[in-house]
Amino acid sequence: MTTREPREVRPVRRRQAVRREREHQQQRWVLAFAGVVIFVILAIPAYGYYATFVAPPRRTAVEVNGVKHSLGEVAKVSKAFAAAYLGSSGGQPDLSTLPLQIVNNMLSEELIVQRAPELGITVTQDEVDAEVRSRHYPAPKAGQQTDPEALEREYKENLRRYLDTTKFSSSDYREIVRRSLLREKLLEILSEQIPGVQEQVFANWIRVKDDTAVSNVQKGLTGGEEFDRLARVYSVADSYADDNGVVGWVPKEAFPLLDSTLFVIERDKVSDPVSNPPDTYFIKVTAGPELREVSQNMRNLLKTRVLEKWMDQQFDPSKNDIKVNFGSLEYGWVIDKVRELIPAPTPQAQ
Repeated sequence: MTTREPREVRPVRRRQAVRREREHQQQRWVLAFAGVVIFVILAIPAYGYYATFVAPPRRTAVEVNGVKHSLGEVAKVSKAFAAAYLGSSGGQPDLSTLPLQIVNNMLSEELIVQRAPELGITVTQDEVDAEVRSRHYPAPKAGQQTDPEALEREYKENLRRYLDTTKFSSSDYREIVRRSLLREKLLEILSEQIPGVQEQVFANWIRVKDDTAVSNVQKGLTGGEEFDRLARVYSVADSYADDNGVVGWVPKEAFPLLDSTLFVIERDKVSDPVSNPPDTYFIKVTAGPELREVSQNMRNLLKTRVLEKWMDQQFDPSKNDIKVNFGSLEYGWVIDKVRELIPAPTPQAQ
C-alpha cells in the first residue's frame, strides 16, 4: 500500500491568522473612528459653552501698563448703567454707543488712577463717603418738615435700591465713586491753565444732521429768509444755541473744529456748510473778535477740552502702554448681555 504524504496545513492556518489580524485591525480602526466622532460630538457643545460663556468674560478688553480690565467688567458696568437708566427714566439707553462709552471711560479712568500720584491727586475715604451720601441723600422740598432719622433711613434705602438695581457690591460702587472724584480733581488742576479773559466772537449757528435739512437751509438763505427763522425750523436741539440759533460769546478751543470758521468769517455773513460729524453747521458771527471774560458755560466746556487734550497726550507710547481689544465680536457680546435686562415688548391686542 502506498503511503500518502501528510497534507500541508501551515499555509491555511497562516492565511486564517492573517485574515483574523486584518479583521481585528479593521475593528480597531472602526472603534477609533467612532471614538473620534463621539469626541467631536461631545466637544462641539463643550467648546460652544466655553466660547460663549467662559472665555468672553475673561478676555482682556482694556490694558494700561499691564493693568487689565476684562470684557466681563465691560458687560457688568454696561448692564449696571442700563439697569439704572431703565429704573430712573423707564426708557432704553442707546445701545449703539453704550459699550463704547464704557470702554472709553474704563480706559480714561485707569489712566487717571495711574497718573494721579505723580500729580499729587488723592481721594480719601471720607470724601468717598460724602460723595456717596450726596448722590443718594433725599432732598426735602422747600418748607417741608424734615425728620433727620427718617431722612437717614430714606438715604440708606435709596443706596440699597441702587446697589440692588445695578448689582454692584458696596466696594465696587465706592471704587467707581473714588475714580470719578479723581477725574474731577484732575479736571480742576488742568482748568487752572484756562485764562479768565480771552479773545471771543459772538456766534450764531444753525445745526442740522441730514442732507435734506442742509439743502433746505441753503435754499432758505438763498431766498432771503431770516437766519433766526431757519434756525427755529431746521436746527436740532443744541446745548449751546437757543431756538433762534444764538450761541453767544465763544472763545477759541471751545469748538476746535469750528474755530477756522468762527474766527475768520466776515461779520454778519453766513458761512457755507461746515462739517463737524455727525453735524453740519451754518455759522454767523455778529460781533468780535474781542477780549472778554469767559462765561461759566464756556469755561465748563473749555475744562472738558483741556481734559481731552491731556488724554490725547497719554496715548503717546513713550508715556503709557495702552492696548484695547474691543471689536465687533466683543461689542456684540456685550450688547447681548445688556439686552438680557430689557423686557421684551408686549404684543398689542388686535
